[in-house]
Amino acid sequence: MSPSPLGETLRRARSAKGITLEDAERVTRIPRKYLEALELENFGILPAPVYARGFLRSYAGYLGLDANDLLPFFPVGHVDEPRLDPLPEMDEPRTWNLNGIVAIGVVGMLILLVFGLYALGNEDSTAFDDVGQQTNNAPLTNDDTTGTDTNVGPASVLPDLVGQTVDQAITIIEDTGASYIVVGDSSGDVPAGQVISQDPGPEAQVGPGDLVQITVSQ
Repeated sequence: MSPSPLGETLRRARSAKGITLEDAERVTRIPRKYLEALELENFGILPAPVYARGFLRSYAGYLGLDANDLLPFFPVGHVDEPRLDPLPEMDEPRTWNLNGIVAIGVVGMLILLVFGLYALGNEDSTAFDDVGQQTNNAPLTNDDTTGTDTNVGPASVLPDLVGQTVDQAITIIEDTGASYIVVGDSSGDVPAGQVISQDPGPEAQVGPGDLVQITVSQ
């Protein structure tokens, strides 16, 4: 089967603009290894599909491409579910000490956590795609999107982020414990790198598990 045009389209668009992978990583905040994986169509190292599609939308938008033209070539469900190595079999019965019981409990909790995060990612995929349905204004997720923040804490009041730089806004959002996406907008006269809108708006209660979208001038 011949390769799809997805990776070649991204590579040519980046080269035509004279953009390096380091430049793209710095602006989009997508790790370079994921940008290279998209261009090489090495989908096996990408995170869960919901986040990988977000990376594709963000990178395509940054390069001035229409992500909707590339998504049909993007495989769905390409990442295998994470699996833990089985515990070694024991030939002889033994008496379990406290450390052994704690170790088994920790492994069990990790298994439940992995499958819980996988299920949560599938449930959130529809909402994530709705946020990213725009041309040349693709969303960007947190750098550590390979997982979901499981430390649920109290909600915080989200201040007015409009007029802040993108780095200042991200720092404020991270202080609340919420996740974020960044959408680029080149239609206005606002200096590049400045927040021009946010969702939810000021005074909203946000915390771990919530998602804040900020639109930034390009």
